[in-house]
Amino acid sequence: MARTGPRSPRCPDCNAPFALKPGQTHYTCGYCGIAFDLGATQAKPRVSLPPGPQGKPPSQVPMIMAGAGFMVLLMTTAAVIVLNASPEPPPPRAARAPVVPPIAPPAPPPVPSPPERSAPKPDFQWASRTAPAFMDINGDGTDDIIGHVRRLEASKGMDLVAAFDGRTLEQLWETPPAEGPDTSRTTKVIAQGGRLVMSEQRVVNLLEAETGKRLGRVPLSDSPRRLCIPPGDTESVWIEVVDGQHLLLNTRTGTARPAPHAPPRCATPPLSPQDCSMSRPVELTTTCERSSYPPSDIRGFSPSFIYRNKNAILVTGTRRPGTSVPMAALFHKGSRKPLWHGVVADTDPLTLQDQTPEVAELTDDAFYIAYELEQGGMRLVRRDLGTGAMTWDVAIPRSKDGSAPSVIWAHGDRVYVPHWTWLDVFEASTGNLVGTLGRW
Repeated sequence: MARTGPRSPRCPDCNAPFALKPGQTHYTCGYCGIAFDLGATQAKPRVSLPPGPQGKPPSQVPMIMAGAGFMVLLMTTAAVIVLNASPEPPPPRAARAPVVPPIAPPAPPPVPSPPERSAPKPDFQWASRTAPAFMDINGDGTDDIIGHVRRLEASKGMDLVAAFDGRTLEQLWETPPAEGPDTSRTTKVIAQGGRLVMSEQRVVNLLEAETGKRLGRVPLSDSPRRLCIPPGDTESVWIEVVDGQHLLLNTRTGTARPAPHAPPRCATPPLSPQDCSMSRPVELTTTCERSSYPPSDIRGFSPSFIYRNKNAILVTGTRRPGTSVPMAALFHKGSRKPLWHGVVADTDPLTLQDQTPEVAELTDDAFYIAYELEQGGMRLVRRDLGTGAMTWDVAIPRSKDGSAPSVIWAHGDRVYVPHWTWLDVFEASTGNLVGTLGRW
């Protein structure tokens, strides 16, 4: 028969029994650890669990402990596997002394760079009416240029003789001639015997080439017309005077003596209708005359000017009949057959101005011709004296402004082309522009 009577109190969560204590209403289960109050109106429903040994419900503590042990076992196994797979650690390095970077000295304060200045423009004009002199004044192996210039100051002009370095075209010195009404017309300069001779109104001066300093002077009976070096002479200059009282000046001693008869090729030829131009300097070694009679006729070529030197003859003219274009022909002295003839430039003839070239010059190995383009602007061409083949063809700077070139000076390895207020300097072998003297 079943026993009846009051049941022992149990945990409302795990149904584990617990002992009541007088006056105590709040208890904590010793099995599951839940806290509960006997006076609570609501309680968790009791969960029926299979009875454990001796009729007691199973405790959760062993299960928790077993799970923790299993996790420890897994972590230990994994650690062993990782340690077996990892390479042996490198041996410990010897401790290094700390590296102290060197202390750089304080940087010097920056020095402000001077502002860039543009090269000053020259305040002089080149006077092309007289021949320049060429002489290596500073001993650098390149002939320097000495010529007549006009300095512009406060809208007033002053005529000077100035020297310029042949390499850089920088001015070396300048000296003013004596004042007079025809100073610009009578001032000429020539190099001889390591010195310079400069003429002015009724006087000639002997100048030191390096500085332009006056070393002496010789009075003249009238205005000078020409300075000329007698052929084969190394220290004398013949001075042609307008009234015929000519002198021969010795540049070494500074003394002069009468010389009424002109040395060969020194007398100024009289003006003639056959002269190419009244402004053509007599100092040029090439002669020029207006003529329509070349050494032989060339079909389709109408000649106008004939230039001669000791080795060759150059004829310039235009094509006839047909569209007029500038042409030239080259002859060797004593030969009637032209060595070369054709259009002055190796380009489309219709791009050239239809007029005869009036500026040309002959040397021992080349000839030079200045010609004009139809659209404006002058060009300078060099051709070989032996074949007529073109060596180069270059533009003359600023030739659209002012007057055209009136002459070509070929000296040494340079070619000098004066026009308007400038003197352009070219390399004779390449045609490259060295620079320009004069205001631009």
